[in-house]
Order: sequence, then structure tokens, then C-alpha cells
Amino acid sequence: MRITAGKFRHRIIKMTNLETTRETQDKVRMAIFNMLGQYFDGGMALDLFSGSGAMGLEAISRGIDFVTFNDINKDALNIVKENLVSLDIKNYELFNLDYKMALKKITKKYDLIFLDPPYALNNIDEILDLSFQVLKDNGLIIFEMAKESKYSNRYKVLKEKNYGIKKVVIFERI
Repeated sequence: MRITAGKFRHRIIKMTNLETTRETQDKVRMAIFNMLGQYFDGGMALDLFSGSGAMGLEAISRGIDFVTFNDINKDALNIVKENLVSLDIKNYELFNLDYKMALKKITKKYDLIFLDPPYALNNIDEILDLSFQVLKDNGLIIFEMAKESKYSNRYKVLKEKNYGIKKVVIFERI
């Protein structure tokens, strides 16, 4: 797996190779960032179900100033650490918590929140409600979910696109 653009373009990052995580393919990650805008002029991001950290690492490569990485799986978080060290990234923090505990502990507000929970979780509205609490007023939530997943119409959808068995939905505040 590699970083697709920005400061660390073409750099290889380690995958988790764990049954509990699902890596976002390079081409899907590139498409997501094309939907968001190619590059950022600073800002903060949260990679809540980080796995290998690919989404947060890509955001840093493209100009985000700071990323909070969280994963409940300690082995996945160790891969995030290895990737951060290999890229010599210093502007981050790590949490090894259940997503609900992480969102309660977080005191920052984010410009971008990346969500890619296990598809079996399937409580999209609850995850969105909690995530909106740490989103800046003009921020965006990027949610990767199973293609058949449903969510409430109380959220404003900026973009939605299917990629095989998944869909990516970008939400903003109403």
C-alpha cells in the first residue's frame, strides 16, 4: 500500500493484515481525496477506526497539520506507529480505545473525520451523532460503509459514491 499524493507520494506504508481491519485501497483513497479537494492548507483530522492509519497519513501528506489516530486493536495501532516513524511524522496523537471512549476523551475539534468502522457495527447514526460532537462547524465527515448500509436523513450528504461492496458518504453539518 502506498501514499497516493502530496509530500509522501509513492511512499510505501505497512498494512495491518489483520482479520479485524479492512484497508482502503489506494484508488479508493485517491478518489476520496479527489472528492474532498486534492490538498489542504492545514487543519486537523481524526482517523477514528484507523487500522494502518492510511487515511490520516494521506491527509498529512496532503497538508493536514495534525491527526489523531484511534483503533481499539493494539496490533493495528502498532502498525500506525511504525508507519508514522517510517515517514518521520511528529504531528499526531494515538488512542487505543473503543470509539465511544475515544470520542469522550477527545477535547479537540476536527476539520475532517474519517470513519471506517467494521461493517458488522452497523450503528451508523450513533457513530455520526457522536462524531459530529467533535467536528468543527465547517468540517466534513468521510464515512466508509457497506453499500447496503442505511443512515438517517437528518444528516446533510455532500457526496456519496459506491466502490464495489462499499460506499463512501461525505457528510457536513446542516
